[in-house]
Amino acid sequence: MNRDRLKIVCVTIFVTLIATLLLTSDRLTSVRANSTGPPAGVTGAPGELTCTSCHTGPSNTGQFTIEAPATYALGQTISITVRHTTADTSRKIWGFQLTALTSGNEKAGALQNPGALGVLNNDGPGNSRQYIEHTLESNFSGQTGGAHWTFNWVAPSTNVGPVTLYAAGNQGDNNGVNTGDQIYTATVTINPPSAGTPIIDSAAVSGKKLVVTGKNFDIGAVLLLDGAKQKKTVNDDGNPSTMLVAKKSGKNIDHGATVTLQIRNLDGTLSEPFSFTRP
Repeated sequence: MNRDRLKIVCVTIFVTLIATLLLTSDRLTSVRANSTGPPAGVTGAPGELTCTSCHTGPSNTGQFTIEAPATYALGQTISITVRHTTADTSRKIWGFQLTALTSGNEKAGALQNPGALGVLNNDGPGNSRQYIEHTLESNFSGQTGGAHWTFNWVAPSTNVGPVTLYAAGNQGDNNGVNTGDQIYTATVTINPPSAGTPIIDSAAVSGKKLVVTGKNFDIGAVLLLDGAKQKKTVNDDGNPSTMLVAKKSGKNIDHGATVTLQIRNLDGTLSEPFSFTRP
């Protein structure tokens, strides 16, 4: 093979490789547009990304909402709606992904697939979360003005405290690739049923901790000391409705000092003031 022919062969191979790379890149970009539904773990929940991991542009708030009740009953089936709204007529394809988590970032309740949506189980961080999302059949391709999806969430059968719904949504321009899209995030918290009016029976200081006992404490109830909310207050693992532990409040009460304690449940219900004097 002479040198000129060898050059032609090399150039041909080079051009073929470049064309293959460009075609592959375009294909990957189109696939990453995720019109059929996103991969798990892009709701913006703790430990997760948002749809910007696949679509260019920053995350925004507004024009994307989660419609849900303020409280849940144990085991209740609740209707949830995720909604896009916009006056931008260049938005012509729509997507979302949502997950429900406890305050400890664990899966809460069960998301139910109504048929046109997809549900991903045992996925995301730690393969322990559940997601519901749009599919190819429910991305409203070509529609302008907004879109919404309604589905069911079955509340936990036990009181796990407040549950937060995290969602990310895409308002796309329907150009088939991941550029030119607008990504939004939204959250809403659903509180458990109130245990009733909280009652304080006693209090004690143990090291740095202030331990308050009584009844009807919501999971996530707030402890007030002389009217001030106490940070790092948790329900006791074994007695969540009857014991609150403020991990560092004990050190703020001097021996012989008298303070006023109150418990505020998630619905705003307050206990009667309780006077506590540290021995």
